[in-house]
Amino acid sequence: MRCPKCLSDMETITFNDVEIDRCLDCYGIWFDHLERSRLAGLKGAESIDIGDEETGARHDGMVYVECPRCFGIMERMEAGSSSSPIHYDLCVSCHGSYFDAGEFRRYLLSERS
Repeated sequence: MRCPKCLSDMETITFNDVEIDRCLDCYGIWFDHLERSRLAGLKGAESIDIGDEETGARHDGMVYVECPRCFGIMERMEAGSSSSPIHYDLCVSCHGSYFDAGEFRRYLLSERS
């Protein structure tokens, strides 16, 4: 699988029996359908997001991001507070989601507060 943002290869990593894909270059994270929600309830899940938030911020503004699974165009979604929103990309066909580096950590913090 290739990263939908920087087009580098992605590696499969496992956290508590949940397999996700993480970019080897920009460290963005791809979640297949339901993987994100499964991880959101697990203590320590933020440790999978090892990327630099500045790198993630540079990729965050990309438009027309292609799904790495089904190649459809993903929709930009927003979570968190209106004062500090978290943007991620969601595929409306296969329901996978992509978080730029640092976004999943912020997403988990916003979900838990």
